[in-house]
Amino acid sequence: MRRAASDERLSLDAVSVEDLNGALRVVRRLPLELLGFLILLPIVGIGLSWLSTALAPPYGLSIFGQGLVTWGLLLMLALLFGLFWWRGRQVGLLLHDPAILASPVMSLMSVPGVLAARAQALGLEWSGFYGPLRPRRK
Repeated sequence: MRRAASDERLSLDAVSVEDLNGALRVVRRLPLELLGFLILLPIVGIGLSWLSTALAPPYGLSIFGQGLVTWGLLLMLALLFGLFWWRGRQVGLLLHDPAILASPVMSLMSVPGVLAARAQALGLEWSGFYGPLRPRRK
């Protein structure tokens, strides 16, 4: 059996500081994007309700037995899942972590722990949620 790469290249801790900071930026941006979805959700619901009633008064437009609001909210749920998948995939690629790449949505909860472990391996510490990585104090 032929070995594909040396053990140094396969090491999970071989992540640069720039990649760690990039993953940290993605993690810090995620709550703001979730807040945007939280604000957009009622706006989409009210807008689609108004549009549905305007297109087919008095009961609204129905597609396959469901109202336009239901389809819009299902689309928003699919977009939210896509956001979680995309951000998890970005973090997994930046950290070279096969566990995060295998299940990007479910692994988003473990990303802060993985970031802390990788930063500690490089002699860095996390200076808080919105702070950058800095050298560890002795």
